[in-house]
Amino acid sequence: MSSHEGQSPGFDFLGFKVRQYPSGKYTSGKNPQRELLGFSTIITPSPEKVKIHLKEIARVIDIHKAKSQSDLIKRLNPLIIGWANYYRTVPSSKVFYKLDFLVYQKLRAWANRRHQKKLKTWVSNKY
Repeated sequence: MSSHEGQSPGFDFLGFKVRQYPSGKYTSGKNPQRELLGFSTIITPSPEKVKIHLKEIARVIDIHKAKSQSDLIKRLNPLIIGWANYYRTVPSSKVFYKLDFLVYQKLRAWANRRHQKKLKTWVSNKY
């Protein structure tokens, strides 16, 4: 048993995960002589950078527990837009959907904390 079992070949670089996967003749990469290589290279955001980004968003939400909704939005927008712009050049839609859901959950918890005695539907309609 080698110590690298379970890991796909490739590397992490500048927040991107670069991996090569076996592929068929129609999806395979080609060399400069147009010969099939037998694999496809897929570049995605690094899971470590996704976790760091989510922790930063959670930190900002925690800091703004008592601040207004507009203050929170002003602080979160540049953070989210900058991160999304950095990773928009690679196939990131699955990661973006996951982050969208997790950020929504954190913001919903932020809103519910501000109005603990109100119904969840009331809070949802307000924000």
